[in-house]
Amino acid sequence: MKIIKIDAINSTNDYLKYTISPDKKKSTILVYTFNQKMGKGQRGNKWVSEPGKNVALSLAVFPKNFMVEDLFFMNIFTSVFLFKFLESQKIKNLKIKWPNDILSEKKKICGILFESVVKKDIIEKLIIGIGINVNQTDFNGLKNASSIKLTSNKTINLDSLCHKLVQEIEKNLSFFKCPISIKKNVVLSEYLTNLFGFKLFKSYRLSNGKKIKIKIIGVNNDGSIKTENENGDIKKYYFKEIQLIY
Repeated sequence: MKIIKIDAINSTNDYLKYTISPDKKKSTILVYTFNQKMGKGQRGNKWVSEPGKNVALSLAVFPKNFMVEDLFFMNIFTSVFLFKFLESQKIKNLKIKWPNDILSEKKKICGILFESVVKKDIIEKLIIGIGINVNQTDFNGLKNASSIKLTSNKTINLDSLCHKLVQEIEKNLSFFKCPISIKKNVVLSEYLTNLFGFKLFKSYRLSNGKKIKIKIIGVNNDGSIKTENENGDIKKYYFKEIQLIY
């Protein structure tokens, strides 16, 4: 795996998407920085990052026999992978927020963004972007954002944290490159066990502004969640159709 550290960059995902071309062997490439100026998040949001305070990392892999319909499972695997990594760093009260944010004390400290190159329903190139709020303490009024420092009251060495994360990625690289080798039932069980709001009623806002109270009872292969309301009615929702109200 080729590892690249960059002092400052607009987006690590864009760097792998537009700047780096694969070699003939299609080697895995990992790029990281502590100063990402225009990070991207879900729903088209910007990832607010103070220079020298956080970790932004992107991994480009060329998976084998990886179909488009399997993409959400890779999302589940990566969420569980990062959950376990942060848990190993003694971060408190961690939960996974559907589809792939990591919460600590009910606030977001880590996000994941997938981008892919698809040809005839086969994913030829997958870019996995990871952003971890580490030592930042001011998020410009974003009440649902937090950092490792805020939850632990400790300043973290970015180089040390990133080195440990890269080591864990290298240990699990075979799964990122060949997702069919993952034990799906085991990973899905871990995802649901640690999913915020699983089998618990929480308030959500629909895309039309309406507020509802539902509980998540499962996830579907297409990335949607299976939910149940207080009357026992079952319905599925996609990511852009619903948003958690903290």
